[in-house]
Amino acid sequence: MAFDYKKEYKEFYLPPKKPMLVKVPAMTFLAVRGHGDPNEEGGAYKDALEALYGVGRISILSATAWGLLTSVAHSRGLRCWLSRSTSERGDMRHCRHLGAEERDRMAEMHARHEGVSAIAAAIGRNRSTASREIARNGRNGRCGAIAAQSRSDARRKACRPRRRLSGPALAAEVRRRIVDDRWPPEQIGGRFRLGRGGRCVASFSAICRAVDAGEPDPPQAAPEERVRGRLRRRGRRPRRGREETRGRIKVDHEVSERPREADARPRLGDWEDDTVVGPTPACLATMTDRASRLLVGGRARAHSSAEAAKVEVRALAGRPLETVTPDRGKEFASRREVSRALGGVPFCFCQPHHPWQKPTVGNTNGPIREFFPKGTDFSRVTDEEVQEVFEKINDRPRKVLGFRTANEVYREMLHSA
Repeated sequence: MAFDYKKEYKEFYLPPKKPMLVKVPAMTFLAVRGHGDPNEEGGAYKDALEALYGVGRISILSATAWGLLTSVAHSRGLRCWLSRSTSERGDMRHCRHLGAEERDRMAEMHARHEGVSAIAAAIGRNRSTASREIARNGRNGRCGAIAAQSRSDARRKACRPRRRLSGPALAAEVRRRIVDDRWPPEQIGGRFRLGRGGRCVASFSAICRAVDAGEPDPPQAAPEERVRGRLRRRGRRPRRGREETRGRIKVDHEVSERPREADARPRLGDWEDDTVVGPTPACLATMTDRASRLLVGGRARAHSSAEAAKVEVRALAGRPLETVTPDRGKEFASRREVSRALGGVPFCFCQPHHPWQKPTVGNTNGPIREFFPKGTDFSRVTDEEVQEVFEKINDRPRKVLGFRTANEVYREMLHSA
């Protein structure tokens, strides 16, 4: 198939109205060296030019075309060679990007229908690199080296270095949010954007790169002082083959009986209930509103239904109440007493081993573990410390809330009700 340079490289053949500088990329070209009159009928020069023009209309020089050109030139006493704009470089594995020389070599071998493995070995690259290059730039069975190199140069010219943090003040702010407030990078970036009219000051990925590079760290920080170590790691190992030892309680309502409004989250008052335990009987009773993600609760002196009920009544009294969704742990066995104390609010229990049916409180318990890691003895933690942590979490921007805080959303919905 003929290769039309005037169509492929319009910017080189169609001059604009105003003068401008044009940078011509590296190209492969054919040349014939000899003597004679190019207008002489049957002359060596004219025969070689005719062969050269015929071959030159082929985008990639095949073995047959090259043989035709060389045979005509040699029969007339002329020299014919294939020249490139750069010299042979041999093994190119030390370069990250493919160069013009490598693309020329790939185009020649691809035109000879050589395999991808052979092409990769010839240019000293991985097989996947050669395969992607051919798939990206191969058209109609040919691989356009010049066009591919031009596009690659344009992409590299348009690339910008990845942004990190713009200065020490922003790095200090990121450190304060992570270390003191325990905000994850995504919430920090979203809050920055929200507070600056949608303008991106530091994206989630930029903050992560900065933390990995140690930008928010103090000078000569010890490993335990690095900000990276303060980020929470996600994921829990599944527990298999473990028998239920907590006993069973009779439930009055299941989660399937919960009103549809609770699932859609348009209102306040649909709470999810859970506990955060430690090595001692003391624990935390946590309740989260499904709509606003507001966290309330407190410390229970024992992991029992009586102590958990006291915390539930104290935390939920005076707040909007529609439903409460706990799991089937024995600590919620006093749900009838709690329901009567709170004006008859229904308790809709999750099915056994279905924690995803109360995801809101489960997701909220994760940040609690940032302040109280596993193994924390809650008998040594004061009620004031617990409430301070709860308030910090409620003042943390949440992606699901458009990077507003739970306190902000709760107050807005409460006043609009």
